[in-house]
Amino acid sequence: MYSLKQEHQHQSIGERWQAHDEYFVCISACDIHDQTCVTTCLTTHLQIDDGSDLSIAS
Repeated sequence: MYSLKQEHQHQSIGERWQAHDEYFVCISACDIHDQTCVTTCLTTHLQIDDGSDLSIAS
């Protein structure tokens, strides 16, 4: 977990909660079976790396 290693980009607890809230808004718009959408929400809003290198895939 990045936040445990102090590698997160958010400066305040308010910014962290805002990213958390935005993540849930994002996944609420995803189809329940669309894992790509959920992964995109994770990487965009919570800055959680899914382990893949997106530059290789494109």
